[in-house]
Amino acid sequence: MRRLLGAGVAVALLVTGGIAGAGTAVAAGDPTFYFDGLKDGVLMPGEGFTELAPGSTGGSNDGQPDGTYVYVVSKKPLTDAGWSGGGLPAGLKVDSLEGCAAKSGVAGVYLCDVKGWGNPGPWVSATSTAAHGVTAYYGLVYVPRGASISAGIKEAQTAGSKAIAPRRAHATVTVKSKAHVAQNTFTMSTPTLPAGGTVKHTVKLHAVDKGKLQMGLSAAAGYRWWDEGELKISVVDSGAGGAGGAECSHSTGEVGYGGVWCDITKPGDYTLTYTLKADAKAPAWKLTTTAVYEVYTYGTGNPEKTSDFAVAGSIPVTERYRLVGRSADGGLWDYKGTGKVAEPFKPVDPVGETLDWNQYTALTRLGPVTIQSTGPGAVARDKAGVLWFYPMAGDGAIYEGRIRVGSGWNTYNTLVGVSDLTGDKKADLLARDAAGGLWLYAGTGVATKPFAAKVQVGRGWGGYDQLAGGVDLTADGKADLVARDKTGRLFLYEGTGVA
Repeated sequence: MRRLLGAGVAVALLVTGGIAGAGTAVAAGDPTFYFDGLKDGVLMPGEGFTELAPGSTGGSNDGQPDGTYVYVVSKKPLTDAGWSGGGLPAGLKVDSLEGCAAKSGVAGVYLCDVKGWGNPGPWVSATSTAAHGVTAYYGLVYVPRGASISAGIKEAQTAGSKAIAPRRAHATVTVKSKAHVAQNTFTMSTPTLPAGGTVKHTVKLHAVDKGKLQMGLSAAAGYRWWDEGELKISVVDSGAGGAGGAECSHSTGEVGYGGVWCDITKPGDYTLTYTLKADAKAPAWKLTTTAVYEVYTYGTGNPEKTSDFAVAGSIPVTERYRLVGRSADGGLWDYKGTGKVAEPFKPVDPVGETLDWNQYTALTRLGPVTIQSTGPGAVARDKAGVLWFYPMAGDGAIYEGRIRVGSGWNTYNTLVGVSDLTGDKKADLLARDAAGGLWLYAGTGVATKPFAAKVQVGRGWGGYDQLAGGVDLTADGKADLVARDKTGRLFLYEGTGVA
């Protein structure tokens, strides 16, 4: 039985000896163990890191590793038996040894004990002052338990002069400035995709570095994420023309859970294309294509662009909303709408479980809360009469940290969010005082000062024990209000859209 660990997928290799190379002792154990090469790392000064460990390992159940990983790092290519370049060049540093130890008296040599499945190894980053083009050369040799560590070190120090083997490999870590990597540029063309048809999207790339171009889809602003199988869009082909150093591939099935990627192995100009196909019943989504040209191993400096396109279909994408409720013990709970009659909400989730929401004597959302955590937010009044505003997080967490609105709100016995009553597309708040006066606090759209000065809009509202608003019940594009009196009758107040 073969076993693999790590991010990559190793090619199945079998070896019958220990470390390859003259003068190396070979242990009888783990005859089939191997690691799957090393990756060149590219770092941006002051940000990101790279792990020197191999991406994956493999072997039989009886051949799991028991020995030492020998890592060597040098300022010079690994062809110098005298080890005159040993150690990291200026601008690169070891952030973590991850269970390894530097060998005393020999610069740039690290020994990592390996017993069982795992890939220990140093982590390297670039300082903020690292110069563009600084390069470290590193190698790795696996030494089985009982074999010569010294021989393994010598083999690793000259790994650059030997072929890469199942237990020996070498690679580089290079610093590239953000200004240099920004010279990798691309443009995108993403025309409309017709339901029941296909469309070809194009990326024109000018590459000054080798890298990987990754493209994926997400819901555009204002659109919810789709359920599995709901998007009904797939990639049917992908390819590249140009400098002859590109190889493209794409996910199968619904593209919302995969994408397109192209490995660029040499600088040049490329035209990368892929074809999207939509089912005849594909909903009319608006989608965002995000393309990233990955030069850096980690970090935020990789060139990135987005481009929106529409799916031209007759089936609308309906919004979904959340119901948020407070329990008797002060917990706040989130019910996410599913769009399914038989099961209208997903299992309940806690909201702000570290906060006692019973500290508030009034809570109201200012308008509907979407499942993607968008909307006008909520307000809460504490026992001292201070009103707090909770903006929407927009990232699935519902609310961000609260913002103080002001004091003196204990004068009201009812607060109700009513969406936009004034026709300015900003969410408003109604407040009723003890005398039955109804006051409008028009929304400003500014989180630090969410409401304008109050305006009285009615008297005699004390006869109602419940008010609710925030949606258009009459389909005229204006938010309405419903009120229940103390005898149980329900009244509709149609919104006018005029303050």
